[in-house]
Amino acid sequence: MKNLMKAILGFVIVAFCISSLAQDVYPSKPIKVVIPFPPGGAVDTMMRTIGPDLSAQLGQPIVVENKPGGGAQIAAVAVTNAPADGYTIFLAEVGAFAVNPTLYKNIQYQPVRDFEGVAMLARTPMVLYGSPSGKINSLKTLKDAVSAGDNINYGSFGPGTAPHILGHLLSRANPKGKFTHVPYKGAPPAFQAIMTNEIDLLFDGVPGTLNMIRNNKAVPFAVAAAQRSEFLPNVPTAAEIGVPAMQMDLWIGAAVKKGTSTAIVNRLNAAIEKVMAQPDTWKRFADLGWSRSPMTPAQFNGFIKSEIDRYRPTILETGVLAD
Repeated sequence: MKNLMKAILGFVIVAFCISSLAQDVYPSKPIKVVIPFPPGGAVDTMMRTIGPDLSAQLGQPIVVENKPGGGAQIAAVAVTNAPADGYTIFLAEVGAFAVNPTLYKNIQYQPVRDFEGVAMLARTPMVLYGSPSGKINSLKTLKDAVSAGDNINYGSFGPGTAPHILGHLLSRANPKGKFTHVPYKGAPPAFQAIMTNEIDLLFDGVPGTLNMIRNNKAVPFAVAAAQRSEFLPNVPTAAEIGVPAMQMDLWIGAAVKKGTSTAIVNRLNAAIEKVMAQPDTWKRFADLGWSRSPMTPAQFNGFIKSEIDRYRPTILETGVLAD
């Protein structure tokens, strides 16, 4: 009997050690990255660019899975329904993390409640611009239009998106102007509208704006940030044009399901930061107009909460709520 008890105890100890070792060896299988947008967008492109290097850092394949629709809810729920083991990552931007929790009345996920922040990949301020051939093609013509009480149409990628929020802040700060919000179903039709002068103003991140400027399709009026952009040093800040509240960054970050072990979260953070810090890798994003903003998981968690709190009053003020 005594020998039997020793054998059972030995078996339990061995099983525990094997189990602990298996947990310590992370990752031991492919890692899925779920993106709430179709292929080809900024988030998708960034992930596919760093994917091979991230795979090399972690020693396992990185599988990108695009799940667009539902205001990021389809992708987010796919991650929250997966085990909290670090093998399913949610990669999204400011809208999914900071805007949607207020915008959607019956949202199926809450970033602070359901996710553990892993890392901030990159960020860039939004930029207000017009068309070179439009009636508002300079900061002066914008100010003149506001003073004269002219009709000013600003576009967005849809109700509650970053351009809508920023346009609302611009309108609120300039009550003399007759601003009208024109929502589009996504970014492409909004870009087309500004190029054909269907709208007068549009907001986009520095990367998209730079591309438009380089193709002589945009004239920047202001950077929606506290400081001027290194990529657009001659463009004034929102405060410089008299709208200090008109600030918003487009940022991309990674998170995992709440309950994932701290060791795994830290492992993912270290791998992502190492990849993003590689000179050749980062140059590709810097050339497009992205800026680095490294954060620890704890810092990123705090940042997400602060962004939700920051934009909630403005979103509610617009009166736009989605089902």
